[in-house]
Formats: sequence, C-alpha cells, structure tokens
Amino acid sequence: MWLSPIEYRGIDGETIKLRAPNPYVRIWFESHYKSAVIKELTPKLGPNLKIEFEPDQEEQPPESQPIETSSPIQESNASRSNASQANIPQAQIKPEKTNKIEFIDASSRTKLPQKPATGSNTNKDKNPFDDDPLIFSLNPRYNFETFVAGPSNQLAYAASQAAASTYPPKYNPVFVCGGVGLGKTHLLHAIGHHIMKIRPGSKLCYISGERFMNEYVQAIRTNQMHNFRKRYREGYDALLVDDIQFLAGKDGTQDEFFHTFNALHDSHRQIVLTADRKPHEISDIADRLRTRFAWGLLADIEPPELEVRVAILRKKADAEKIDLPEDVALYIATSIKSNVRELEGALIRLAAYASLSQRTINLDFARETLEGSITRPPEHISTDTVLKAVANYYNVKISDLKSTRRHKSIAAPRAVAMYLARTHTNESYPDLGRSFGGKHHTTVISAVEKIAKRLKEEPALRGEINAIESLILK
Repeated sequence: MWLSPIEYRGIDGETIKLRAPNPYVRIWFESHYKSAVIKELTPKLGPNLKIEFEPDQEEQPPESQPIETSSPIQESNASRSNASQANIPQAQIKPEKTNKIEFIDASSRTKLPQKPATGSNTNKDKNPFDDDPLIFSLNPRYNFETFVAGPSNQLAYAASQAAASTYPPKYNPVFVCGGVGLGKTHLLHAIGHHIMKIRPGSKLCYISGERFMNEYVQAIRTNQMHNFRKRYREGYDALLVDDIQFLAGKDGTQDEFFHTFNALHDSHRQIVLTADRKPHEISDIADRLRTRFAWGLLADIEPPELEVRVAILRKKADAEKIDLPEDVALYIATSIKSNVRELEGALIRLAAYASLSQRTINLDFARETLEGSITRPPEHISTDTVLKAVANYYNVKISDLKSTRRHKSIAAPRAVAMYLARTHTNESYPDLGRSFGGKHHTTVISAVEKIAKRLKEEPALRGEINAIESLILK
C-alpha cells in the first residue's frame, strides 16, 4: 500500500529521485521506510546516499529557495528556524480540529554545501572527505521541550541536559541505554539542538554507529584514512553516536572508534552514545571500549508508565493539532505499554484514517481502526492469571505466594502479585485477600501501597512490573 505507489524518477550522483502520488504517502515512507531503503542501498551506491522526492501534483513548489549554508551546524539551524515557512516536509491537522490533514509542501531538505569542481576534478573523482561530512539532519521536532519526562526516563533526561549545557563536559561520556522506541534518539537530537542554541559556533556531529562503520570502510577503500581520522578526532566539539551496539563484532571499526574516543575525551569534548543495552550486555565488543562506555554517566530508560504514555499522546496530539478525546488516549496508552514510537504511530494512523474517511475520532472509531495493529488487554484478567505470571517470572510456586511464609524471596513477589491483581482485576481488597490464601484485606492494602511507593523510587522494579504485565496480557 505504501511502496507500490512510489515512482522511481532516476538517480543524480548519490541522490535517488522518487515521486509520491500525494504528500501523505511521501511522509509515511520517510517516517517508516526511508532508513531501511538507505540501509539496503548504501553498500551498492556509497555511504553518502540520499533520497529526495520530487513535488507531486497536489503540492505547490515553495516560493523561497532552499537556504544554502556553510556548515552542517548552520544547516540544521536554518532547517529548524525555517520549518514554519514550509522548508521541511510536515503534516498538520487543521486548527479547527476537523481531523482533516493539511499537507504543507516543501522542496527537498536543505542541501549540504559542496565545493565547486575545479579543473578535471569531477564528482566521480571527488575526494569524499574534502568537504564537511554528510551529517544526518537533526529533527526539528526532537528537542527538550517536546520530550515528556517521567520517573522511567528522568535520569536520562537530566543526563542529556547536563551533556548539552556544561562545557567542558561534567560527565563524559554520557551513555543512554534502553529498549527500542523509548526516546534515545529524541534525546540525542535534543542535545544537538541545545548545543547549537547556547554555543552557535560549535562543530557538532550526529551519526549512527552503522554510518560510522560505513565511512570507515569507505575511507579504507579510497585510501583516505588520514582525512577520516583528522575529521573525527579534531573536527568536532561534540560527537553524538546513535546505536553504538552496531559496532559489535566489527573489530576494525572498534579499533578506530577506540582511538577516536580517546582523542575526543582527552581534549575534553563531549561524547554521547546510545545503545539498546547496557555496556556490559553488549557482546562481541572489546573490553577497552566497554569500560570506556561505562566511564562517565550511565542513564537507563525504562518503558514509560501509564500516566507518561497518556502525556506523550496528549503532547503529540497538541503538536499535530489532533482532537484526541481522553478515553481514546487512555485506550491507546493502555494497549501499548513498551514503545513510544508505537504510541505515536498509532496516533498518526488514527488521525490519517479519520482524515481519509472523513470521520470523527472517538473510542469506537479508535477500536475499529487500531484493533489489528495494537495489542489490546484481555476483556477479563483473573487473579489466577496474575499469580501464574508472577510465579513464572520470579520462579516461585503459586502455593508459596498464597502461603504465610515471610521470607523475602516469597514476600516480595507476593506483594507484587497483590499490586498487579489490584491493578488488573475488578476484585475488591477482601476478595483479593481470600484469593491469596485467606489473608486480611488490610494486608493486601499495605502491599499495594508499598509497591506503588517503591515504583516511584526504583526503576528496576518498574522494569519487573512491565515485564510481568506483558506476560499477563499475553
């Protein structure tokens, strides 16, 4: 549905030209498939591959021309400051809250400056390291103001603000880790935007671990290692690397990044890394790199709590001017527990379908639209289901959870089970007491309040609760 309508229009150097039948197909492709296409074609077409869309019939070319910039920093600033003038592709919902999408057209993203060819130096013979390197554009929507902070990500949020605000770095490196779609990339972009805001003359590099490896391989192939090393070890005041776990198993790239890391760290330049695992959990990576990753401040992001998930949806809806009823926000937030990206994707899908079908967003429409794409909680969850999930997770017996044993290895899982049973079932405190071996209802109340208090202070416990909830919902 999303790929077939896109037309291939040709290739200019390392820029692939495409055309979409309408703005919505283009934006959906750029949000969901563009990175995968670039990943597949980069080995064949080179590390500086770009994808640009030609204006389609529904779009009107902008009156103003793309702003030429003299550095990647200025380019990102220009792109962000001109977003309101439609120089960046974006979809908006009309202010009158009709749920009808209004597409504001833009030409291709602002191009990076290139040196004019002189003499016989053609694009084919051009040294790929002569110019400023191609740096992924910072997303103007990813900043600290649009990030929803809560107990699950408070440390990572504070660490990112410290990395962006202090110079020389107070914490170096800052290592942000967490599962897919929890906001690591958002924080990296926010750091980049804030650094450029308070220190406009800074030279910033935001790059993925895969991109670093590709450029390293390209430098070896073109005999440009000197320029590659000079760029990364001397050319930047801050290095932001996303998905550093991609270096696992790439010994040559790891060795090069090790020396790059040392050069930047020794000269007191900020390094921020993200990964989907903690440093000691990344296999096939050199110990000398692993210890350096854990050298500074390690900040973990846990799956967001229900209140945070609802807040994320509300903020996204306000930014896109989507009229999102409270019961619909709660329905989506209850159904999607572990991935912020899926939350936002469900909201955009809901708004798009409402626009295309000319319908109003309400709970019935949300259930009809999203039923096949999100995991809904079962209609009824029993205490026995909760007991089974807790027993499996902590490797204890259900009979022990119902017993009077007070050993910590039993009492702690029992308290968690009582909390989850109270959260996910309709049983009263006395009923729960009877389900847990005839205990008094005040015992259940005390356990529930104790776990609720600990959840605000212990990220590890929140991770355990989220994992058990996933078992319950399955």
